[in-house]
Amino acid sequence: MKTRQKIIKESLFLFNQTTFESSTTSLIAEKSEVLEGSLWYHFNSKNDLVSTHLEMFDEEFHLRQKDSVSEDPKTLILGLFSAYEIFWDYRYLMRDSFEQVSRDLPALYSKIVEANSYVDEWAQTMILRARDIGVLLINDEDVESIVEISLIISRHWLDYSMKKYPNDSPPHLRKKGINLLIKSLYPYLSLESKEIIEEFTSSAR
Repeated sequence: MKTRQKIIKESLFLFNQTTFESSTTSLIAEKSEVLEGSLWYHFNSKNDLVSTHLEMFDEEFHLRQKDSVSEDPKTLILGLFSAYEIFWDYRYLMRDSFEQVSRDLPALYSKIVEANSYVDEWAQTMILRARDIGVLLINDEDVESIVEISLIISRHWLDYSMKKYPNDSPPHLRKKGINLLIKSLYPYLSLESKEIIEEFTSSAR
């Protein structure tokens, strides 16, 4: 793996596991197994890494976003689960406060806020779309609560679960997170959707 890609990968892992603010450039270099000078050669600051991660998130998320307008219930459901993998891969962008960034680089901070707003809007769009094509049987008054629960899972599940279940592997915790999402939606699923979910969970075991 090339040095730049290694720095991007390890910094993303580090920011996710701890926080952006607490991750020093020396620690990023150490985890990337490069000299700190090599990090500075490729990136002028940690903020440049955030910009790179934002671009990666935007690209990956938009590739999957097409499933949110699908007419096929199975495609829509699997697309929802697939999106959560991306949220967890870049969760620090939706979890950390970025107080220093907001003061020093308001343009970058605006991009972070914009990405978070887009995720919020996407979650509501997915839930409403799922209702429109009969995947979810919900009333208007329940939409907001379901959207908020799904967003809490996307932003905080992995951090919470890693502390509660320190001996569990990350893939297992991700699977538990998907199961938690399923449980929160299950009372509202149509019969056909429950069959799709059961097929999905059976194949994932």
